Amino acid sequence: MDANSFAFRLKELLEYNRLSLQAVASVLGISRTAVHKWTRGGEIDEANLRRLADLLRVNWIWLRYGEQTQQDAQVAAPQALPMTDVRRKYTAEIMESEARMKLALENARIVTWEWNLLTDEVSYSSNVEQVYGWALKRNEEFWPLIEAADAEALQRIYAQAFADGQPFDSDFRLRTPSGELRWIASRATPIRDSAGRVVKMLGISMDNTARRQAEEGQRASRELLEALGAGTWRYLRDGGELECDGITRKLLGKRGNARLNDLDTLLAGLQEQHRAAVQQAVLQAPAGLFRLSCQLLDGTPLQLAGKVAEDGRQVFGTLLRS
Repeated sequence: MDANSFAFRLKELLEYNRLSLQAVASVLGISRTAVHKWTRGGEIDEANLRRLADLLRVNWIWLRYGEQTQQDAQVAAPQALPMTDVRRKYTAEIMESEARMKLALENARIVTWEWNLLTDEVSYSSNVEQVYGWALKRNEEFWPLIEAADAEALQRIYAQAFADGQPFDSDFRLRTPSGELRWIASRATPIRDSAGRVVKMLGISMDNTARRQAEEGQRASRELLEALGAGTWRYLRDGGELECDGITRKLLGKRGNARLNDLDTLLAGLQEQHRAAVQQAVLQAPAGLFRLSCQLLDGTPLQLAGKVAEDGRQVFGTLLRS
């Protein structure tokens, strides 16, 4: 239930004044069901609204539309409600939700931060040291930790965000006290004031080192395979689809748009005595590694290695000259 709704204000006032639905219904000369509907967000006509407000000793505009509308209408001073059980419950739900969100962010190693551009003050969530490696408290402590090239790029990104007020994503590297290099992925949103000026930056940052290292490892593996003249391929057992890179196609004598998207086409390029072993390994080998020697039709010797995924649905492999 919205804390700024007619139904919420009505329920609080009924609780505060210790009035039952039946008591209100009797005073107003209507059914208890009608009063119950009002507490659930049902519509109320102006006559009953005014009588209800008089009974509860509050301004009828405030009761129906809230404090802001009352102020805009320049009527009596805004009403103030005590901390009733309804409001306590609502406040507790908000606090519990915020606590769960904070715990989820910290467990995911996500830092939340707020940068006040008027004072240059930055506040970080309590897990900043866990993610950044440093217990940052001031903005000037942040920039010396960033790799020089990344700091320059990040400052340009911030300058652009100050100018256009658009959200942005950025990646940067920083050094921990132990000298470890960490990749941080960050996303921020500029906040404008009533005059349209960007006065604040709200952001989240997370440690992206593991993914970056995995990507660098994959790239290094590809470069090493290329240097060795090895091709890579992937076979999907469920659909029977074969994906090959350029080197694999070249080793198998395929050029241009020549078809090489299934296992039968790959096997057709091998000498007959090797086809059954290769087919069995690609289609039936259990999870793990396998390696086979085979020959092309022209007698060129090859080494074919593969790894079957844990779920057994994909096979990843390499192919190179012996």
